Amino acid sequence: MEKSSSKLAKLFVERENPELIVEPCIGKVIIAPPELTISIWDGEVILTPKKLYMNDRLFDDYTREFDIVGDITEITITATSSNIEAGPGPHKHEHGTIEGTGKYKAVGTIINTDTLVVGDYVKVIPCENGQKWFVDSKYRAVVEG
Repeated sequence: MEKSSSKLAKLFVERENPELIVEPCIGKVIIAPPELTISIWDGEVILTPKKLYMNDRLFDDYTREFDIVGDITEITITATSSNIEAGPGPHKHEHGTIEGTGKYKAVGTIINTDTLVVGDYVKVIPCENGQKWFVDSKYRAVVEG
């Protein structure tokens, strides 16, 4: 015959919540940054800003320097007129269309001016046993619904 204490212990074990499997998943933005809040598992879990680490590239002030060198393989410019000072005073010259090829070089800075918005889908990856989550990247559903 089983002891009462053993029966009671089994009852407690049966009532425990099952182990929650925490793995990367798709979340939906329900509040946009800076108070980013994400719903996962069809709304069963809400991830609040204190639980989130967002990929730097998703911030609206993410900045990168660039240096581009390349070939212009085709260009068409339709110039209607230009103001130049030649001869007895300013006057306009009609130019029409200019076509050609060539080379280009550009350097500069790219600054994100947008970020996540309500309704965006993001990949979230758990760490610290689901206590913190990485917001990795933004995604689109191939088929809505």
